[in-house]
Amino acid sequence: MKTRILLILCLFGIIAQEVFSFPFSAFTFDTDSAEVKSEVPATIKVTNKQYNLKYAHHSCCVALPVAAAGLALIPADNYISNQVQTKLPEFEMKFDDYLQYAPWAAHLAMGACGVKGVSKNRYQVLTADALAAVMMAATVKGLKICVNRTRPNGEEESFPSGHTAKAFMGATLLAHEYGHRSVWIPIAGYTAATATGVMRVLNNRHHLSDVVVGAAVGILTAELAYWATDAIFNDRKLQKSHRTRYDIINNY
Repeated sequence: MKTRILLILCLFGIIAQEVFSFPFSAFTFDTDSAEVKSEVPATIKVTNKQYNLKYAHHSCCVALPVAAAGLALIPADNYISNQVQTKLPEFEMKFDDYLQYAPWAAHLAMGACGVKGVSKNRYQVLTADALAAVMMAATVKGLKICVNRTRPNGEEESFPSGHTAKAFMGATLLAHEYGHRSVWIPIAGYTAATATGVMRVLNNRHHLSDVVVGAAVGILTAELAYWATDAIFNDRKLQKSHRTRYDIINNY
């Protein structure tokens, strides 16, 4: 049940990104002729200020609701952990120690094999990866030290889950770079990330809220990394995607 809920949240997040990032206001509808007209030319020039104002919400529209859901689960953490220990007292599977890297490894492997993503070159991809990793590690470690929550097994630094943060960071990077190729790519990435989080709970290493907030941290840092990389390299991947949509409609 927990797996289904987390997977639905992830899929909803992917859909929400597309909905919120698409500028519907750029179109006008002629009711008499039933034609769709675009007010945006095929070639668009966007300044840094316009870009930042237009897409400032994009990095937070998924991560913040997920983080809020994780914080709302805190009162139920002890009950859930007790149920896990009661019903699965001998469950122990260390596969999550490796699965946490799967989405990120897939992201890097596809680039190394020459699969074309949305970035102009590998420098952009590696810059986004480095920024995401640094922000994620700093955020997770900072929260662990400040909160210093006890794990269900009695160890320290439970909140948030670093394994889950790594997994969802990699899944978000994978979705950003190669999600346009097939919907199954982000689905596979987020499924692996969700499985990592579920296993952290079943292994009695984290509370459920630790996992959900960890997922929010991973998503947010990956989003911010791609947003910052777009600004650094002056290459608006989101804007480029919109221009493609305009071209399709104008040529229809």
